[in-house]
Amino acid sequence: MNFSAEYRIQGILGSLHAPLIVGGCLSTGAILKVRGYPDEFTELPLRLAFVRNWGFLLILIPLGWVVLTIWLERHQAIWFSKRWTVATGIAVGGMMGWYLLGTLVLAGSSIIQKLG
Repeated sequence: MNFSAEYRIQGILGSLHAPLIVGGCLSTGAILKVRGYPDEFTELPLRLAFVRNWGFLLILIPLGWVVLTIWLERHQAIWFSKRWTVATGIAVGGMMGWYLLGTLVLAGSSIIQKLG
């Protein structure tokens, strides 16, 4: 079996994680821009500031998941199977979706307060 067919699950789930992250980060930035927060506004809560300025680093989470699951499958861990790959991939996507959805809700809420 060739490499691309053997690790198709990682490719599919990883390609679903990436637009989730990009869309969440861009949407958070757009909501903050529409609400009147300038780009250099640094007194945002840490969660919003991170996603707005450094959210692209979240792509390291699915990248790490892909590398880890491929490594576990190649080293034939007795307990790890394709079923675990799918389950952990869905869990990673769900957790990132939940985090980014919460960030969007926070960015759109009227209770953002200045730090300090």
